[in-house]
Amino acid sequence: MKKEFKMVAGWVMSVLGIQNFAKDDNGKLFLTDEQKNLLSEKYGQQFVEGFSADLAKYNGSAAEVTPLTAEERLELDASRKEVGQLRDQIKQLKRAEDGFKATISKLEKQAADDHGTQVEVSALEQAAIKAGVDLSLKHNRFLVDFMQGKVNAAYSGNSTIDTQELKKEFGKYVDSNRLEILKGLFGVTESTQFMSTIITDKTEVRANQASVVGSVLQQFVPAWTPSGAAKFHPLTIKNFKCKINVPIIPSDIMESILGYMYDEQTSQMQSMPVVRYILKELIFPKLDEEREQALAVGKFVENEPDGNGEYSASSPLNSMDGYLTQLVAKFVADYEQEDTTKLSGVRWLQKGKQINPDEKNVRAIIDAAVKEVSDKYPLYAKKKMKVHIDPVLADAYRREYLEEYKWLKNQDGTHKNDIDFSNFEFGECEGMRGTGCFFITPKENFKHLMSHNPQNLVLRFQEQDYMVKIFGEWWEGAGFWMAEAIFAYISPEYAEVEPEEDPETDPEPAPGTKSNVTVAFASATASATVGQEFTSPVATITPSGKALKYSSSDTGVATVNEDTGEVTLVAAGETVITAAFAGDEDYNAGSDSYTLTVSGEGI
Repeated sequence: MKKEFKMVAGWVMSVLGIQNFAKDDNGKLFLTDEQKNLLSEKYGQQFVEGFSADLAKYNGSAAEVTPLTAEERLELDASRKEVGQLRDQIKQLKRAEDGFKATISKLEKQAADDHGTQVEVSALEQAAIKAGVDLSLKHNRFLVDFMQGKVNAAYSGNSTIDTQELKKEFGKYVDSNRLEILKGLFGVTESTQFMSTIITDKTEVRANQASVVGSVLQQFVPAWTPSGAAKFHPLTIKNFKCKINVPIIPSDIMESILGYMYDEQTSQMQSMPVVRYILKELIFPKLDEEREQALAVGKFVENEPDGNGEYSASSPLNSMDGYLTQLVAKFVADYEQEDTTKLSGVRWLQKGKQINPDEKNVRAIIDAAVKEVSDKYPLYAKKKMKVHIDPVLADAYRREYLEEYKWLKNQDGTHKNDIDFSNFEFGECEGMRGTGCFFITPKENFKHLMSHNPQNLVLRFQEQDYMVKIFGEWWEGAGFWMAEAIFAYISPEYAEVEPEEDPETDPEPAPGTKSNVTVAFASATASATVGQEFTSPVATITPSGKALKYSSSDTGVATVNEDTGEVTLVAAGETVITAAFAGDEDYNAGSDSYTLTVSGEGI
């Protein structure tokens, strides 16, 4: 069965809202009368007859024919419209080409003045005409003249750029290149390349609550199938309405356009070069940069009017809640939460530890975080996943790694992106730069929302004197599907919470120096009576296990066993009993003593 027919059959199923076609007694697929009537109203009888015939000839498995996904349907709808537009453009260009050929032929045979000089149409002009460049518009005429080095190619805001003409051409470009513009507005950024896309026009989407057996890792599908008792936290992803509002003075950018045109090969000249330059060279690159920032660390702020009811331009970072902003909010809420039933469900890595490239602890914390995922969630350890990371941390990790393993430096000059003894590798997200954060999640759990219908894209052009304003509106958002499939390290400094203090440890002795011991009796004094029972105090030593020797300052009052410290009373008087450590190769000598007062008659 041809791929094209599968696509069309899937599209028909999506239109009809069915999961399978009906089968006759011979097992052949067919359309019901109701379905034929519906399709006929939408696409005509000829389409229904042709499709019914192809469906009847199909002898493959019915399971091969499935409804189109949202992305496939969007692509097919856009392709059908684009094909129709291209056909119309081809017809128009063909008519224009025939007319220009006739004009060129006539001009080449016609004398321009009394000296018999012929009027010639240059190869560049012919290429421009063939590409669909409208040379009757002042800005296009000027560009082609300049490219040919004509001395009269001078420009000014008054004569070269007619904003009305530019507006007309802009509208024509938008109408005929809507899908291309949609791709430009939704260009792949450093972050979106790691996401999976949800096509929707809803203001928010939410995963379905379901249960699985003991672990979060199953095959990812839009909803999890019930198979156990463990509950998980489905998350809500918001879709935000975004806009661009770009004022441009065309005469101020003509020099840049000339450079742009000069760099392009004549054979590659495309129609509407000024409009194309404004969108592709001025708007889309800057938009990609700002989208990357907003998708990562944006924080939505409602734009409120001032006292006069006027709205001011808002910061790009206020246009939506970024995916890292969402994680930080959950981290702060969980950080001091003592009730475990109220936690967000996100798995926090190296919680409370402060990463700092200056202290060279980046590699230690990242390796410990990866090991934490591998040890606690072994099924995830087998899945190849990205460590979505601040590029500053990724560079610091590589420097620390190469400082320790200088002989392993990549000979080809490429970066080290993988993490040893794991299936994880760095996915640097420029929007996270400077945050000191990173997180690990499957691509299926990291979501990017975009509009379902390209027709919902608004892009318009407004002229005002010598200025033009370009307006654009679309919906976009980013977030996560399920909390338990996120493993994240959030920098306490970035989240503005107090980091956890490292446990205090005894300082390491400097090379060549000895440590001290502590010798101690329970009391500094003791008293006894000759002839009565006396329990001799015994000294302790830290660290334990070291040998002590005991002595008496006056053996006429009392003697002491040098090994056990046991005292024998002799006569009334006072003596000092000392316990001493002589020292060794690791520890200095140390001692302690107590004063013993003896009463009664001597022995």
